[in-house]
Amino acid sequence: MFDVLLNITYLAAIAMSLYSAVWLLLKADRNRTVCAFIACQLLIVVWCVPQLFLGFVQSREGLYTAYAVSYVGICFIGPAWLVFALRYGGKPMPLWGMVLLWGLPAVNYAVLLTNEVHHLFYAEFEVGNVVYGPAFMLHVVFTYACVVAGMAAVAGNFRRYRVRALHIAMILVSAAVPLLFNLLHISGAVQTGFDLTPPAFSVSSLIMLLAVYRYDFLDVNSLAFGQILAELPEAVLVYNERGRITCANAVAKDWFGVENGDEMAVFEEAVRGMERLEESPEDCAQNLPVPDADSVSREQEQRFLVRSGERRLEIRRRSRRDRSGHFQAGTVLAMDVSRYYELLERERELAVQGERLAVEQERNRIAQEVHDTTGHTLTMINSLLKLVRIGRKEEAGDQAELETYLIQAEELAAGGIRELRCSINNLRAMGADSLVSQGVRRLAESIREFEVEVTVQGTDSPRYSHLCPVILPSFKEALTNCMKYAAATHVDAILKFSGDGLAFYIFDNGRGCGQIHRGNGLTGIYRRVEAAGGQVRVASEEGAGFGITIRLPVEPEGKTL
Repeated sequence: MFDVLLNITYLAAIAMSLYSAVWLLLKADRNRTVCAFIACQLLIVVWCVPQLFLGFVQSREGLYTAYAVSYVGICFIGPAWLVFALRYGGKPMPLWGMVLLWGLPAVNYAVLLTNEVHHLFYAEFEVGNVVYGPAFMLHVVFTYACVVAGMAAVAGNFRRYRVRALHIAMILVSAAVPLLFNLLHISGAVQTGFDLTPPAFSVSSLIMLLAVYRYDFLDVNSLAFGQILAELPEAVLVYNERGRITCANAVAKDWFGVENGDEMAVFEEAVRGMERLEESPEDCAQNLPVPDADSVSREQEQRFLVRSGERRLEIRRRSRRDRSGHFQAGTVLAMDVSRYYELLERERELAVQGERLAVEQERNRIAQEVHDTTGHTLTMINSLLKLVRIGRKEEAGDQAELETYLIQAEELAAGGIRELRCSINNLRAMGADSLVSQGVRRLAESIREFEVEVTVQGTDSPRYSHLCPVILPSFKEALTNCMKYAAATHVDAILKFSGDGLAFYIFDNGRGCGQIHRGNGLTGIYRRVEAAGGQVRVASEEGAGFGITIRLPVEPEGKTL
C-alpha cells in the first residue's frame, strides 16, 4: 500500500511539473529566466520517472540504469535552479561561471557512469544495498550549495523590492523542504527505497510559481492589450489571411455588427451601407475587399470618411504583407470624429465672424483716418471760398485780400490731396506687402514732394510682419508732418533688423524746431508703438531737421508672439 502511495506521489509530481512547464510556455514571456524555470521543472520530471520503476527492478543492471537516468535530473537540478534565481534577480552569471557551474555536475555524472571502474560515486551498489562514495557526497554538497545560493539570490531580490516577509518565507520554505527530504533519505532516517526529494521539489516549484512568481512570468503585454482593446473608444478589427475576423472589440461589434469569427464581408457590407463623405482616388468602395498579393508593398493603408446616423467615422484599414508580397493579416481602426467636425465647423463660423469684424474695424479706421486727414482741410477750403464769394459781391472788396484767400485755399487743397494719397498708399502697403521693408519702400515711392531714401540693415523676414500696422502708419504720419511743417527736401528712413527687435530711424533736413509739441500725429505714433511694447524718441533743433527713433521688440527665434 505504501509503495502505491509513493507511486501516486511521483505521478502527481510529474503532472505538476509538466503542468508548470506547459503553463509557462503558453502564458509567460519568452525569456531566459522563464526557460531556466522550465528547465528545472523538466529536470524534476526526469528525476521522478525512473523512481516509478525502482520497486519493480530486481537486477543490479536494471537498478543501475534507472539510477543513471534519474541522475540526469539530480545532477543538474541545482545549477538550473541557481541560474534561474540569478536571472530572476537581474544578475546573470558570467561565461566562466557558467562553464564552472555546468562543468562540475557534468564531471559528477561522468563519475557516476564510470563508477564500476573506481567506485568513487557508489562504494557499493547492489539491489537493496547502496553505499555512497566521496564523489556522491561532493555532488550533494554542490547541489545543496546551488539551492541555498539560489534561495539567497531570490530572497535578496525580494528584500530589495520590499516584497512582503510572507513571500520571502515561502521561498525559503519551498526550497528547504526538498533539502530536508533529501537529507532524510540520504541519512537513512527514512527506510524506503524511494527518494521523496523530487516530489518535494515539484510541490515547492508549483507553490513558488502560483504564489510568488505568477505575475512576473505572465505575458503582461497580451493581458494589457486585451484590456486596452476592451476599453478603447475606437473600433478595432483584426483579420487573418483568409479574411476572417480574429479580434473585434465591443465598439466594433456595436458600430458594424460583426463578431469574432465572421468574414470580413460582414464589415465590408456594413461600410458600403454608410454614406461616403470623402475619399481619395485609391480609396474607393471597390477597394474594400481583402487585398490580394499583387503588390509587393509590405504595408498598405486605406483611409476614408463615412457617416453612420449622427456619427462620422474615419476608417483606417491597414494590410500587412510578407517580403514576397503575400497578404498576412489586416487591421481596421474606426474613430468617431463627429466632435472634431463640429469643432471645425464652429471654427469656420468664428473665422467668418472674425473676418466680418476685421472688415468693420478696418472700415471704421479708414473713415477715421480720412476724416482726420481731409476733414479739417476741406472745412478750411470751404470757409475761404465763402470769403471769396462774399468779397466779390462787395464792389469795394480788396482784390489783394481775395487773391490771398484763393492762394490759401489752393495750398490747403493740395495738402489735403497729399494727405489723402498717403492714407490710400498706406492702406495698400499694409494690405499688399507681407514684409515691413516692402511697405516702407512703397510708401517712400509714393512721395513726389521730396526725396525719401530707404536703407535696410539686417535681414527682414515674416517674423517681423506683425509690426506692419505699427511701422507703416507711423512712417506715414512722419512723412505727412514733414510735408506740412518741415520744408524738407530729403528724408532718410533706416530700418535695422536684429534678433530681438526692430529699430526704425526717420530723419529729415527740414527747418526743425526748438521746442517739440505733441500734436495728434506724434500722439498717434506714441500710442501705436507703446501699445506694441516699443519706445519712441524724437529730437530736433532749429535749422537741424527733425528725427524720430522707433524701437519695437520681437520674440526670439522659435517662439511665438
